[in-house]
Amino acid sequence: MVITGEILLKAAAKAGFYGILRKSYGPQIRGGESAAILRFQDSRVQSFIPEIHLLVALDWNNFSRFQDEIPVAAQTLVICDENLPQAPPEQVAATARIETLPLAEIAREQGSRRTNMVALGLIGKLLELPLPVLLDAMSERLAGKTDDAREIAAACIGAGYAMQFSAPGGFSGLQTGSMPQSQRWLLNGNDAIAYGALSAGIRFAAAYPITPATGVLEWIAQHIETLGGRLVQAEDELSAINMAIGASFGGVPALSATSGPGLSLMVEAMGLAVASEIPLVVIDVMRGGPSTGIPTKSEQADFNLAVYGMHGDAPHVVIAALDIGDCVFSGAWATQLAEALQTLVIVLSDQFLGQSEAIIDRPPEHGFQAQRLQVASVSLPRDRFWDIQVPYMVSSRFARLNNPN
Repeated sequence: MVITGEILLKAAAKAGFYGILRKSYGPQIRGGESAAILRFQDSRVQSFIPEIHLLVALDWNNFSRFQDEIPVAAQTLVICDENLPQAPPEQVAATARIETLPLAEIAREQGSRRTNMVALGLIGKLLELPLPVLLDAMSERLAGKTDDAREIAAACIGAGYAMQFSAPGGFSGLQTGSMPQSQRWLLNGNDAIAYGALSAGIRFAAAYPITPATGVLEWIAQHIETLGGRLVQAEDELSAINMAIGASFGGVPALSATSGPGLSLMVEAMGLAVASEIPLVVIDVMRGGPSTGIPTKSEQADFNLAVYGMHGDAPHVVIAALDIGDCVFSGAWATQLAEALQTLVIVLSDQFLGQSEAIIDRPPEHGFQAQRLQVASVSLPRDRFWDIQVPYMVSSRFARLNNPN
């Protein structure tokens, strides 16, 4: 379902619309049920409305896990396969209009065991998205699959698009898209915050994978080496934060990314960075808590820890992204602030921002850059018995070496 939602969002972007995709997962760390919730319109969109217009259910087994996130109303059109072994939940059956269609049968006719691409074609038809746009978006999203897999997916999309089905009154397709493609970006918050940090000068990253922050590391890993930097996947969060501090001490702008449980482990080392005036960026993509919490759900659970969690007097900066587009600004601004103030900067995001994808206007150029005071060398007084030139990156604390006393 998530892949289906990603393809649909990409197609909407190609057709000139704004949109947002929320990826909702069950609580299992190793996979499970999922839902893709989308909203499209011809003007900027950042949130969701309190009713779903179209619900496509590939099964009903775990719908109860998402029913609070998928509000069904009288105007909701529900589409599902006619041979599903489970009946629609009572709440859905009593409220919405349900249409059962031979989705699985049509998929089998195209050589597929999955119904999601047939459903994608049908949704595209209902939204009046051009079929070539849907197929182009599918080819891009499934570029890593075999040619046979893409051909079967295309056949299923085409078959779903050709289904003879009329939406009930009150359900209409999108209006004409109006956003020029050159001004359109499609990205999620994790990618955006990573892009902002790298564009402002981050050249070292160390982290331990943790949901929902792993996407930050994946994006950095794909791009940092082309900029002359390095990413290290550490054995745990303690190693990661100390590696980042060591890199910054050596003069390389550095960051680590984590979520609530990892941030708890990093607190002592972050205090060390503050006390020793070492610039450091920590990105915290928050998830539901307390303790290890629910990694697939969003909650702004780490605010108090980020602001007040250090031991003793440890002045540092905490900033929070406003939306997915603002994640670019926040990642870049945090990088410049850390270097300019020579302290820790924590950037707060959350699962909703980090893993949701949005079609947005191209963010403005931020102009932030990591800049640190530098000196070519430090000369010790010649009346001593040595004469040494030591080049290094200098902070205000190290600059005191210029004073022979």
